[in-house]
This record gives sequence, structure tokens and C-alpha cells, in this order.
Amino acid sequence: MIMYNTLIGVTAGAALILVPRYWAGLRNERMPLRLVRAPADHSGWAAAFGVLGILLTGLGGAMTVTHPLAEAKPYIDTIFGEPALLLGLLLLAAAWRISRTTPALERDRLPDALGPVGVIVFLLGLVMTWCALAILRFDVISAAPAEEPITGLLHNYPAIENTFFAAVLYAPAALGCLLFPFAARPGSRRSWQILYWAWTVAGIGFALFCAMNFYTHAGLLVNMSTQGPDYRW
Repeated sequence: MIMYNTLIGVTAGAALILVPRYWAGLRNERMPLRLVRAPADHSGWAAAFGVLGILLTGLGGAMTVTHPLAEAKPYIDTIFGEPALLLGLLLLAAAWRISRTTPALERDRLPDALGPVGVIVFLLGLVMTWCALAILRFDVISAAPAEEPITGLLHNYPAIENTFFAAVLYAPAALGCLLFPFAARPGSRRSWQILYWAWTVAGIGFALFCAMNFYTHAGLLVNMSTQGPDYRW
């Protein structure tokens, strides 16, 4: 069941971690849990956003136009692939912008540059909000197959994984997107702080969970394709 939710999830998580930290550097904000240094060399950030944007645009685009990508969960194209495609294109635009602007000009012109982008990001927040509600209402994520190591141990408790995806991954990402136009205004420290932590929580959650899926999905395929041991962990 190919869904690309491994690499897409890790890449989206990395973007949600890096974007507010780059933004914090431009705003001269001293935020905790920095993880990376302030953006002294902007070309490195442009390269990072470009790589993430290419991956999300390619994989999210393939998922969006291939329907159903996974017949067991045909709605995954809409819930997972389409937001990833839009995020990928935004990252590519950011990489292009950073690569063509000097750091001094970037700081001075940032509020004006983020004005039209804020509308798109806000709409992405609405999309993510409705995705979170759909996950809870329609059992979209459900439980992992019983044959899958680790997450398969919760096979009989689909509410756990649905709640985790909605409350820890999609809802904080949506909140940050909805606050983006307000956080982009000069002097908007409160909304900026909430955005910073919302995207940090969602980013770490996406990155760690989907990185683990490289292990659990490999175990799932082994359990389903061999007559050997039944791996639970």
C-alpha cells in the first residue's frame, strides 16, 4: 500500500521545524529550542528549503493526481497529498526568494513580502483544520494493521492514532497557518510565539512518527510476505 507517508511526513516535519527558526532569525527573536544557528548564510537555508520543496512537490503531486493511490484508503490523496503539494510549492517559492535577496533587504522587506503569502498560508490552515476534523469524524487514519510492528499493537484502538494525528500533528500545523498573517505583522509577538510553538510541536511530531514508519512499514511487509517470525516490535 504505497502512500509516500514516510518521506512526505519527515520532509513536512523538517519544514515545520525550520521555517519558524529561519523566520525567528530574521525577526531577531530569541526563541527557545532553536536547534539550528541563526541564518547567517542564507544560501544554506535556500538550499534546504529547495530540497524540501522538491520532495514535497514531487511526492505530493504524484499522490494528488494518482487517485486512488492506495485503494484501502482512497481519501489519503486529499488528506495527506494535497496539503503536501501546496507546502512544497510554498517552500520552492521561499527558496527562490531567499536566493535572490540579500539578508539586509530580506529583513527590511519581510513584512511586505509575506503579505500575499499570508493569504495562501491562511487558506492552507483552513484546509488542515478541516482535515483534522475529518480524521476525528470519519476515522480517516484508523489503526495500523495488526501485522505492523509497534503501531500494530494498538490495532484494536483506532481512536488513539486518530486523536494523535488530529491533535498533535494536523491541529497545531493548522493553528500556525491560521496565525501566519497576524504573526507577519510588525510587533505581533504573541501570535508569533504561538505560531512558533505550534509548528514546532507539529514538525517534531511529523518527523519522529514518520521516521519511525520506515521501521514499522518494513516490518509490516516482512510480516505479510514471509512465513517466518511474526515481528511485533
